[in-house]
Amino acid sequence: MRNYFKPSILKKIFAAFLFLNIFISIPVYATQSFPDKPEKTDFFVDQANLIQGNEAKQINEIASKLLGEERIPIFVVTITSLKSMNAGHMSIEEYAESLFNHWGIGFQDRNNGILLLVSHLDRKARIELGADWGLTYNRDAEEIMNSLIIPDFKERNFSLGILAGVKGLDALARGLQLPKPESPWWVLPLIIAVFGGLIFLIINLFKKGKKGWAWALIGFLGILIFFLIKAAASSGGSGGGFGGGSSGGGGATGSW
Repeated sequence: MRNYFKPSILKKIFAAFLFLNIFISIPVYATQSFPDKPEKTDFFVDQANLIQGNEAKQINEIASKLLGEERIPIFVVTITSLKSMNAGHMSIEEYAESLFNHWGIGFQDRNNGILLLVSHLDRKARIELGADWGLTYNRDAEEIMNSLIIPDFKERNFSLGILAGVKGLDALARGLQLPKPESPWWVLPLIIAVFGGLIFLIINLFKKGKKGWAWALIGFLGILIFFLIKAAASSGGSGGGFGGGSSGGGGATGSW
């Protein structure tokens, strides 16, 4: 009986099997999809339905004005998950860079586009910067992500967090001081209440001539008002764009 399984034949079979396995596996890592570019009047694609009407209007106004005045495009993209875009094998950094380059955000002669990507079910967000930004603005991007975007996301205020992020990115692009997180709603009413109590106490003291601990209380309330005002001041917030730009790998990632 002839031996059909000579070493040379086995090598050929093994090589064919290896080639077939590689060929079959290639599509798994090459089929990630991307959202279509927004209409010329819009600067966001909201596949995850996170952006509300009022915030959507403000995002478009901010981005349109920045593009017109500074020729710097900001785009926002929300997706349900990386898996929903056939990109479950990718990190959010990899997908954001691929989306940035696929869209060509920015311009070849002014490659400073900005992308804010939010992957809802993955609980991750990414700010991706065009190549001309280099890595110089990574710290600013991290501040925007961690101070303006993620706190709202943790409270499930996605629309407000995205708008806050766009405002921060607008300031970054214009070279302005980044806006601070908005102060809690109770700060101003508390200041008014303490200030009103202080006035009432002073009037009452002058009428009745009381001394001692009451004046110490006035001093304490005065100091409290000072620090409350200081805290409020320090925490108060203050189509187109596709021209062959590419990402430089700079930016920041956050999760909630």
